[in-house]
Amino acid sequence: MLLVTTLRRKIFASCGQFMAAMALFFIIGGHWGALQTVAWANMIWDYTTQDGSVLVGAQKTFDGAHPCSMCDSIKQAKQHERKSPETFSATKKIEAFALQAAIVLPLPVWAPFQFPVPSNLTAESRPHSPATPVPIA
Repeated sequence: MLLVTTLRRKIFASCGQFMAAMALFFIIGGHWGALQTVAWANMIWDYTTQDGSVLVGAQKTFDGAHPCSMCDSIKQAKQHERKSPETFSATKKIEAFALQAAIVLPLPVWAPFQFPVPSNLTAESRPHSPATPVPIA
């Protein structure tokens, strides 16, 4: 039973880490880079088979004068993503959250700290006498 519980925890933890990594990948725009890499690889393959030279295929791919349909659609999608007003950048979200938190939470009152002073500074005497020594048998 303990082994099953430990195994489930490890699986859920690894799934959570994977999901967080994928979310970060999409937030920073990694999907556009992956799609662009696929488009470039496809273009190099097509231009190399047409012209018979890898060098000419790479030159046509990266010169910017011969974009493929996939490159055009990626470019249009990136521009549409930047122009969409309903999306906020991460800094805007953080600023909005910080502004809301600042309004809700009051600032702490500052006061100098002082150690408590005892009322009686003299040592107290024992209320009873010490125990008698234990007899040794």
